[in-house]
Amino acid sequence: MKFKMFKWVALPLLSLVIFLSACSSGSSENESLNVVGEASQDIQQIAPVHSGEIVAGDTGQLLDDFISQDNPLFSGSILVARDGEILLSKGYNFANWELKVPNSALTKYRISSITKPFTATMVMMLAEEGLLDLEGRLCAHLPDCPDTWQEITILNLLTHTSGVPDYTTLPGADEASRDPHSVTSVVNSFIDEPLDFSPGLTYQYSNSNYILLGAVIEQASGNRYDQFLERAILNPLDIEDTGMEYQEEILKDRAAGYQIQGRVLVNAPYLDMSNAYAAAGMYSTVGDLYVFDQALTNGQLLNLENQELMYSPIQAADGSGSGYGLGWQLSESNGHRRVGHSGGINGFRVFLGRYLEDGVTIILLSNIQTEDIDPIIDSLELIVFNGG
Repeated sequence: MKFKMFKWVALPLLSLVIFLSACSSGSSENESLNVVGEASQDIQQIAPVHSGEIVAGDTGQLLDDFISQDNPLFSGSILVARDGEILLSKGYNFANWELKVPNSALTKYRISSITKPFTATMVMMLAEEGLLDLEGRLCAHLPDCPDTWQEITILNLLTHTSGVPDYTTLPGADEASRDPHSVTSVVNSFIDEPLDFSPGLTYQYSNSNYILLGAVIEQASGNRYDQFLERAILNPLDIEDTGMEYQEEILKDRAAGYQIQGRVLVNAPYLDMSNAYAAAGMYSTVGDLYVFDQALTNGQLLNLENQELMYSPIQAADGSGSGYGLGWQLSESNGHRRVGHSGGINGFRVFLGRYLEDGVTIILLSNIQTEDIDPIIDSLELIVFNGG
């Protein structure tokens, strides 16, 4: 079986980058990576000792060998589980390249758009409690709601069919993202923008939808978003290494984020995470994300009916949107149904894949934003389904 190697991808430096699509560039598996200020040092020569790792059985060893031997440039943490057993949970290369602090299974990463499944789950929990109506209007929960938003429903926001433009693409968004913002000021940054289309007409991925859902959660629950996250999900599941990221907080085991310019590793541009909020503002570990995954699978957070609704495509009037449910990307990969989410934000690329019929979970968190992680994910799938 032939597995794929990943490639470095050169991207322009942006202050706020939240994206879903994979990128690629020409590169070979034998290339090395230089660190700014250490041009003579390459990644193969400074591989750290790993800690807190699980490598279980033949399949776990195949997975580990694929990363360690075939993809020595990968920087991040990976967890792969099947039927409730963790096959691989391990960090590779450095959480901090300047201090040579190794990544481990305990390293905390910005999880970017994997925040959206958490936000969607909290919306569904409030709906189960009768505090939200998915068919209800956004403006019932939002003061000073503009006339153009009057027909937008909670379901439109969850499924990216609202027509609200993505605030991260608006003029001045990059500059504004360097400063701290309240929820109100983030909403105000796009509240006067015209809709890109009438609500429900078509599908268009927009981070603004999940910013608005965060505001809805706060109004419906009577708590701040981070407080309700803790009360509804984190505390009941004893999840301790996940939360909303605040720059001023001293956070043990937090990974620094990087990008690649050419063949040179550089620090990612600064981003105040208050700008990402309920769309992409969380941090987590591979282990905590697995606990979240298993809690959903076991029905600890939502009933089966609402889970199936989340994992079902809600098509827009023009038929688009079949690849997105309620906070989850929907696809078939290597012949297996996949429910998950990917994302990227300054310094980080992330992926959570749940293969519900197979009992398989793949979680990949990287602290180099410009890694093309799709070939790695594809090969991890092939190994866990066919290689062991």
